[in-house]
Amino acid sequence: MKYKLLSLNVGRPETYETDKGELQSAYRKTPVGDTTYLTHLNFEGDEQADKKHHGGKDKAVCLYPAQHYRHWEEHYGKSFSFPSFGENITVEGIKEENVRIGDIYSLGDAVLQVSEPRKPCYIIARTHGIDDFPARVTEKGYTGFYLRVLREGNVPPGAYMTLIEQHPDGVTVEDVNEVRYHDRNNKRKIKEITSVDPLSESLKQALLKLL
Repeated sequence: MKYKLLSLNVGRPETYETDKGELQSAYRKTPVGDTTYLTHLNFEGDEQADKKHHGGKDKAVCLYPAQHYRHWEEHYGKSFSFPSFGENITVEGIKEENVRIGDIYSLGDAVLQVSEPRKPCYIIARTHGIDDFPARVTEKGYTGFYLRVLREGNVPPGAYMTLIEQHPDGVTVEDVNEVRYHDRNNKRKIKEITSVDPLSESLKQALLKLL
């Protein structure tokens, strides 16, 4: 399975004005038109403002599916340009319901592994001035997800993200979102998800607390 990279985006922390005051964040990323090197922590030129909740090896790359943009544009009656969800890579056709925790993909010279769903936070609401945005994202399940970097390398614009290895446990990003937001008392499912070795340690511990 191959999915096209439509936008490669980086950004550094900055302070900007929102309708609720100043916000320091690296959420407002900018598409880059040149080949960019991906390290185990991030793309060159990318950084996180809140390193407690963002970044690190398990969250080196944030991916958002490009087709979700069309849903949100219809839902809110406004246009959203890449990367309106603060993602590093905007990829067409990839879906939370099909992507498994632990799946391994190539992207340019780099190799990445799915580590956990992305958790929408207040910054999405503050950036776009839409208070219910995080709630609608989790309700719909259009969260996107994070990947860790197994092999560093150059990533050119317009590259294809190609599935190398599908994880045998079969736990999808959608499965994790369902337990995380809608089925928090499902102990059987929590045990199944937390037994998946490539799941990020921080999310694994958070889910185990539900037990």
